[in-house]
Amino acid sequence: MALRPPKSLSTFPKGAIRNAQIDQRFPAEGIREFRIDVHTLGNMLICFDAEDEISVVAAGESHLLPQRLFCSGGALRYEGSNFVSYLKNGQKQKILIEVHVPPETKVLAKFTAGVVILDGGRGDIDIRGTFGEVSGITHSSKVRIKLQTGDVSLNELQGEAELRLNVGSATLGWTELAGPNRIHVHCGFGGIDLLLPAVEFAAHDEGVLPRTKRITTSSGSEITAVAGMGSIDVKHW
Repeated sequence: MALRPPKSLSTFPKGAIRNAQIDQRFPAEGIREFRIDVHTLGNMLICFDAEDEISVVAAGESHLLPQRLFCSGGALRYEGSNFVSYLKNGQKQKILIEVHVPPETKVLAKFTAGVVILDGGRGDIDIRGTFGEVSGITHSSKVRIKLQTGDVSLNELQGEAELRLNVGSATLGWTELAGPNRIHVHCGFGGIDLLLPAVEFAAHDEGVLPRTKRITTSSGSEITAVAGMGSIDVKHW
C-alpha cells in the first residue's frame, strides 16, 4: 500500500496563493540557510525545488506579515515581531506563505504560533515553536523539532531525528526504512502513531508512565517512541 502524502500538502498545494501582498525573488547562489523568527507565523509551505532563484509569496493581513524579508550572510531571513499587532488588531484571515529554496537549504525556525509544511529538502531542519504544527515530507538526515503544544506529521524521516512535544500528537510514516536511522519521538501528553513499511522489525515495550516502545529493523534502523500520557500505535502500510 502506498504511503499517502500528509493532508497538509493537499489542503495547501503549490501555487494556491491568490492576491499576494508579498511576491519577492532573490538569487539562490550562496544561500545555505532559511532562518525564520516571528511571533505569529501563519501557514508556511517550504518547497525545496529552487535552482537559480528563491521565491517568497505571502498573503494575509499586512500587520501580521513579516516586517523584514532579506538575504544576508548566506541566509534568507524571514523576521517579524507581530504579537502586539495580533493582540491589538486580531486576525480575520489566514496567513499563507509559499517559499521555494534550493534542496540543500538548512531551515532554522522559531515562532510563537504557526504551521510549517515541508515538501522535500535534504538540509538540516531545526524548528522550535510554542503552539503549532509541523508536517509534510522531508529527506533531511538531521531533524530537530520542539513544540510546547502542537502536532507533528512527517513522512520519510531518516538519519537522525529528535521530536519533542509537551502536549500534542505525532504521526510518522515511511515507505522504506533503510540504513542506520535513529529516530526519537517524545510526547508528554498525547499519542504517537508509527506507520511502517513491510520490513522485518522487533518491538519492545518498556514502562507504563512514561510508556516507551523501541523498534529495530533488520537494516539497522532504530525508532524510540515515548509517551507520558497517551498511546503508541504501530501500523503497517
